[in-house]
Amino acid sequence: MMQHLYLRLVGSIRQRALWLALLPAVLVATALASYFSITGMGELDEELRRRGHTIVQYLAPASEYGLISGNRPSLQALVQAAMQQPDVRAAVVTDFQGRVLAISGRTQLPVRLAEQAGDLVGLLASSHDTLGFVAPVRRSQLDIDDFLSLEPMPPQPPGSDRLGWVYVELSSEDLQARKSALLLHTLLILTAGLGAGAYVALRMARSLSRPVGRLLKAVGRMAAGELEARVEQASAGELGALERGFNHMASRLQDMHESMQERIATATAQLAHQASHDPLTGLANRREFELHLQATLDGRGGEELHHVLCYIDLDRFKVVNDTCGHAAGDELLRQITQLLRQRVRGQDLLARLGGDEFGLLLERCSLEDGLRVVESLRQLVEDFRFVWNNRAFGIGASIGLVELDSRIQTLEEALAAADQACFAAKDLGRNRIHVYQADDREVVRHQGEMDWASRLTQAVEENRLLLYAQPVVPLVSGISSCLRFEVFLRLLNERGEVVLPEVFLPAAERFNLMPRLDRWAIDAACSGLRRLLDQESHPSLQCGINLSVQTVGRPETLEYIGERLQHYDIAPACLCFEVAEAAASRQFAEVQTFAQGLRQLGCGFAFDAFGSGLSSFAYLRALPPDYVKIDGDLIHRMTDDRVSQTLVRAIHDISRQLGVAAVAEMVDDAAVFAMVREIGIELGQGTWFDPPQLFEDWLAVCEARHVNGEAGVYSILPSPAA
Repeated sequence: MMQHLYLRLVGSIRQRALWLALLPAVLVATALASYFSITGMGELDEELRRRGHTIVQYLAPASEYGLISGNRPSLQALVQAAMQQPDVRAAVVTDFQGRVLAISGRTQLPVRLAEQAGDLVGLLASSHDTLGFVAPVRRSQLDIDDFLSLEPMPPQPPGSDRLGWVYVELSSEDLQARKSALLLHTLLILTAGLGAGAYVALRMARSLSRPVGRLLKAVGRMAAGELEARVEQASAGELGALERGFNHMASRLQDMHESMQERIATATAQLAHQASHDPLTGLANRREFELHLQATLDGRGGEELHHVLCYIDLDRFKVVNDTCGHAAGDELLRQITQLLRQRVRGQDLLARLGGDEFGLLLERCSLEDGLRVVESLRQLVEDFRFVWNNRAFGIGASIGLVELDSRIQTLEEALAAADQACFAAKDLGRNRIHVYQADDREVVRHQGEMDWASRLTQAVEENRLLLYAQPVVPLVSGISSCLRFEVFLRLLNERGEVVLPEVFLPAAERFNLMPRLDRWAIDAACSGLRRLLDQESHPSLQCGINLSVQTVGRPETLEYIGERLQHYDIAPACLCFEVAEAAASRQFAEVQTFAQGLRQLGCGFAFDAFGSGLSSFAYLRALPPDYVKIDGDLIHRMTDDRVSQTLVRAIHDISRQLGVAAVAEMVDDAAVFAMVREIGIELGQGTWFDPPQLFEDWLAVCEARHVNGEAGVYSILPSPAA
């Protein structure tokens, strides 16, 4: 395509140069040739006319004597002499009546002199090859009486001095030959001039088109990607400047292209490195680690090659991150990375998989050697002390290890086995190594939690979550007449069976599904509260909702609660959110912030399962709740365990001193009920009063009691459930 365009452009430039050089020459030469041809031919015609005119003017006076005297021999001699002139074809002398007195040659033109000639001197008639000239013979003023006429002349008409006429015919054949020769010579000269002009024009066109052609060809090569294309600098003047300018431009473009290519290569390498490496630690990232692991698995072929895959999860990393901030956490990760790199072989791959998790692939390494290497890494991390702002922190590592033998075939199997082994190491006490075994009890439990995670997700999508309710009963007088109850999550499995929360909640917490479940519970509880409020039979209501620490730790949770309150038009005091004391002890700062946010909204806050931790009383002083729900195990053991009874009394006494109401959980029989009443605990909850039931059914019971006019608040001393 470029070559075709190049040829067309070059041809066009050459043609234009030729036309530019030839057209003026052709026009000028044609004009000159035409001018000289026409002028020359006119001169030839005029020369023939002058000669004929001269002959008749000479012959007329010479014929006067013969006409007067009637001397025909003299007239004949005159016409014979006229015939000797060039191109004379015939000569005639007539009298004034037109009678021929002397003639020589044969006339070609039919003329009647007496009728046509008159006083005309010059051309009388003409044809394509003959010109006839005439002149009158006039009488002169001299008398010639002494001459005697041999044959007297007839008398002339009165008043006329014409004696007769002389008539001469000239042939134009020689004239035509001379004209042809003139035209031929003119054409030859014109052709020679045009040929010379064409030669000069061609040389000029070549001198212009060749440099332009070289430039166009070089441009075509450059357009095709040949940036090293240059043009020969063989011209002078403007074309030479253009050639030098093109070469300079091409050199600059090539330099810029090479510089840009270097930058692109550098940027590409940086992007490739960033795409495959963690920006914080410089280690390979999860994607690169998985690609390398897949290549290792594929490269085994039929050989019995042993490789070891490890998952390393830092212990107590969150303590550093929460206490000192993310900057400290990032610095800790960088320092741990440097520690681990010291003990890893060059052929092994260490990667950061995310957060505080690392992956390590030991290639061509037996399980025994791998255990030794990993144990040295664990010990190295255990001995390390991280210092930040004059505070020292101890860090441990829980490591899951799996041998990539013939039983591990796919990437998914290898990653899942390492993750399960790492989880087992954490669950067994942290800062230890756990080797994956297919029939390992801890691994099997973790696998069950993974199965529950997918089942939970599917249950939420299929709307198979259930909400149960159980009332909270006042046990002493002076408690406000408020209908209190607590809601609990349940799950309907694939077979239509109700699953208790202790079965699926560990998996939900492990895989961070609790915020989604808690949001569902908040919305369902608010919807039920709206139904109770619409009955207009309850002066006040309060619904307790358990929340996980994962949900409490999210800033958007408070915003969601406020939005649900506004959506269902519910007073904030109708909701009381409960957080387990054991969970709160792990993330006390987040729980404290959440409780303060609830108070700003106007909602209540309670500690659930209170008394199970060693710092229970400190939490009451640091974060006074609205309610303390005493741990059900303590309540249940009071009848046969004096220590539990003492703890319950202490919790109640301290709560009362702080102005916090206590709720006894798991009041399931008469003995427990009696002891709770004896201690003076204000509120109770358990099957002795009312077992948990489906929230929809419980709402229907409340609505029925409202229709029947029954009290909306449980009696202080209820009858045992049948």
